[in-house]
Amino acid sequence: MAFNNFGPLIFLAQGQHVNWWYSFGGDRGTQFASADIKRPNGKAVHLADQQCKQLDNDGIATYFVTITNRGPGGCWHNLQGGGMS
Repeated sequence: MAFNNFGPLIFLAQGQHVNWWYSFGGDRGTQFASADIKRPNGKAVHLADQQCKQLDNDGIATYFVTITNRGPGGCWHNLQGGGMS
């Protein structure tokens, strides 16, 4: 399942990073997320890394990703991504 415009908008200045977590209430298998970049000031490069998955005993998966703004300026983003098929 693909997703776009997911979660609140976050502003990152160049060099800043934010750790995201998200869940769909079950285990949807492998999911990857990246920055859904909004309104760049010129150019925007956001790096998505440290993708992780946590599975609880109740079968609920939580996914994690770190987004870093590599510049050259500040920019807003939320998440987009999806699973492997």
